Amino acid sequence: MKVHASAAVSKDADISPDAEIGPFCVIEGRVSIGAGTVVESHARIGSRFGSVTIGERNFIQNGAVLGSPPQDLGYDSGYYSSLAIGDDNRIGEYVTVSLGTEKGGGVTRIGSGNFLMAYVHVGHDCELGNDIVITNLSQLAGHVTIEDHALLSGHTGVTQFVRLGAYSFLVGGSYANKDVPPFTIAEGYWATLRATNRVGLKRAGFEPAERRNVDQAVRILLDGSTTVAAALERIRGECAPSPQIERLVSFVESSQRGIARR
Repeated sequence: MKVHASAAVSKDADISPDAEIGPFCVIEGRVSIGAGTVVESHARIGSRFGSVTIGERNFIQNGAVLGSPPQDLGYDSGYYSSLAIGDDNRIGEYVTVSLGTEKGGGVTRIGSGNFLMAYVHVGHDCELGNDIVITNLSQLAGHVTIEDHALLSGHTGVTQFVRLGAYSFLVGGSYANKDVPPFTIAEGYWATLRATNRVGLKRAGFEPAERRNVDQAVRILLDGSTTVAAALERIRGECAPSPQIERLVSFVESSQRGIARR
């Protein structure tokens, strides 16, 4: 274990012998850091308010603050919650990630293979999947869910309890206050659906026939002349059955905040 002499590491921390802790870092309380994870200078991980678990091969850049108390006026400072981070993530400069709250289940989760760029904030009780990119200055309020392979461009915002579906794209400078379905592009303040994320689907390796199938489904959903329920019936009847179509339909059907249609 490489721990710089200037770092302050809690006696309760469990740090892999293969991890690296840089200069002037503070590791407080119950913190677990897996093999191959590198923590650059001036990062702060953990607090008296909860535990932090970080997996393997993460790269945590300077100034990141992980496991701070929730920014929630209703938070009970006596409640001990947690933050769980998977493997192979890159967490950029000055990223902040809050612990969970009791009313939100007590855990903030970040999966594996994600890239959170500089100054990103992930609020309490957020649930982030895998292979997500969140670009500089983007801000997630509490209880936000982001599914696998989503991309948030620079200076975006997401309000509480909103979900961004798999392979969705939130355009730079946009603010989402309703759910953004899988495979779509959303833009604006407040963000509304604009198109299918064709480039994202192509880069992800979906076959041309399936990309056309998903595009047809999204076009039906974008048709503002019908209700959402009617659009889903059309999608079921007109699009070829596939895991992607089922994922889109299930996401829309389960929406509590409503879909960001025009």
